Amino acid sequence: MDDCNYQTGRRPEYKSRMERQIGDFLDSRRIQYIYEKPIAVVDRGLTKLWHPDFALQCGLLIEYFGVTGDPGYIASARHKLRVYQENQFDVIPLYPPDMVPQWRSNLVRRLEAVLERRLQDIRR
Repeated sequence: MDDCNYQTGRRPEYKSRMERQIGDFLDSRRIQYIYEKPIAVVDRGLTKLWHPDFALQCGLLIEYFGVTGDPGYIASARHKLRVYQENQFDVIPLYPPDMVPQWRSNLVRRLEAVLERRLQDIRR
């Protein structure tokens, strides 16, 4: 399915221009994802429902942290990444400085690295 969420068949309503660019890129590569798919995490001993920006069909998450210069937002982003790690989610975080002209090829390399690591873990 081109230009749509693989589960709903509809184009997501993105919250930011950069999220739209990421979604459009994933669509162009036919990488299936769900935008803001609810996932359960354990955070500080409580089960919570979070909505990562992109949940890829392969189980990997992509989060775009688009606010710069706000210490509270930065602390929240760090906490979120730590909780994802504690809950054993593979996450690729993206920030405004990552969105350079070659961001698409950089994202593909990061996806490949995570998937290659998973293959190595299976081969052991």
